[in-house]
Amino acid sequence: MKQQQWCGLTAKMGTVLSGVFTILATNMYLIFERKHLGHSNCSEISLQEEGPNPARQFLICWSYTTVLCLSVVTIVLSCLLLYAVYAQIYSGLLVYGVWILFYEAVNLVVQIFTNKFSSAEVRAMRWLGFVLRTLLHCYGLFFVIIYAHIIYKSQNQGNIVFYNRRVSMGGGETPRQKSKILSFVHHYKQ
Repeated sequence: MKQQQWCGLTAKMGTVLSGVFTILATNMYLIFERKHLGHSNCSEISLQEEGPNPARQFLICWSYTTVLCLSVVTIVLSCLLLYAVYAQIYSGLLVYGVWILFYEAVNLVVQIFTNKFSSAEVRAMRWLGFVLRTLLHCYGLFFVIIYAHIIYKSQNQGNIVFYNRRVSMGGGETPRQKSKILSFVHHYKQ
């Protein structure tokens, strides 16, 4: 049975590449953002706005810590995705998919709130990196969802075969088993 391919990749290979891409892209994102978010000065926020929003101020002051925690969880979940592909655990693939959507949504919020604290060139690079990373995550999620569906279908087919087996409640054999035994005995006698 030939596996279906999209853009030259099978669902399994695309899922593995998605996990590897996420690990590499998250590391690169942390290296880049360390310079720009790591030294945020919370007094700048108070000076720029007369009545700063406490939630906004908290997010801006703790933006690098937020990004760092989310990135560590993302790297761990990406490693677990690679294991889930190896062990064919479809729920691990679905957890990864939901987490990536949450991760990118929080990164969008951080990007919007910390946007004005960067120069124009850095802002352009940050937005370009965010857009490209998000597009590639969406591309990878296509493979993750397809492979999770393939695993789910294959596991359900295995369960159906198991549940369709008849177990005799009585002490005797079923008629079908008797006929196989009798035909074997008749064939052996001849």
